[in-house]
Amino acid sequence: MTPEVRQQPQPAVHVARTVDPLRERTMRSLIIGVVAALVLTVVGALGTDQAPIGLRLGYWLAVVLPGSLLGLLMAYAVQSWGRLEGRPLLETLLVSVMVAVPHTFIVVVASTLMFGFNAITPSLIGWFGVVVLFVSLVLTAINFATSPKLVIVAAPVSAPVAPAPQPQFETPPIPVGPPTMPVSLAERLPVRLQSGRLLALEAEDHYLRVHTDLGSDLVLMRMVDAIAMLIDVPGARVHRSWWVARGAVDGASSDAGRTVLRLTGVLEVPVSRAAKPELVAAGWL
Repeated sequence: MTPEVRQQPQPAVHVARTVDPLRERTMRSLIIGVVAALVLTVVGALGTDQAPIGLRLGYWLAVVLPGSLLGLLMAYAVQSWGRLEGRPLLETLLVSVMVAVPHTFIVVVASTLMFGFNAITPSLIGWFGVVVLFVSLVLTAINFATSPKLVIVAAPVSAPVAPAPQPQFETPPIPVGPPTMPVSLAERLPVRLQSGRLLALEAEDHYLRVHTDLGSDLVLMRMVDAIAMLIDVPGARVHRSWWVARGAVDGASSDAGRTVLRLTGVLEVPVSRAAKPELVAAGWL
């Protein structure tokens, strides 16, 4: 995040992934899985070319689609963990391995039903495991490549009123206390929270949890749309799933490479590795 500047309105930019709704991710994974199954059917991969095309298609759909759903689940778990953010190759490898272990047994069962193996031996399971891991790597990489790329999320800051000439750049004082809730955001919340002061926004799939000093609640909207309502509220996108009001920060701590912000009350917010240098430069940490 660049420091807020009391000058002409400038976007305090932060590079972060946009929130990818669960429905969109599921549909994309299933479409990629169906396309992969069709390609494997047409080429008769792994010796399936001797089977009738209808049986072949059924086999590959039964093999690939469970893997697509497993991949979606494992990717969500790894991204929620957050320790590999900014390391797409390691993230892809970990997701692929997590998918390959259970998916290997699905493939063994489906292949046994179709081809009628006399016995399921360790060597047979090992061979299928290698094949499943390779396919998982390919499909996971395709899913990651077709996911929304890193985008610039602008969080504009307000212009000052300064009658006297000022230096070209001036860092404003750190706001004291959580900011008042903008009306456009407050009206989406229950009445009990509308008079609260804003602490943070947290993405939960395609919902947004609004944290205030009076409690929190979910609203159906995207993070980028909520940030657009906060044009006059100093704050920053500190993580893929978190926006934090500057005045709500009470302190920060780091442990084993993991940095968290302590907000007013008991709320703790993770700081992504990508955001940390910019937060340090802006005086947050």
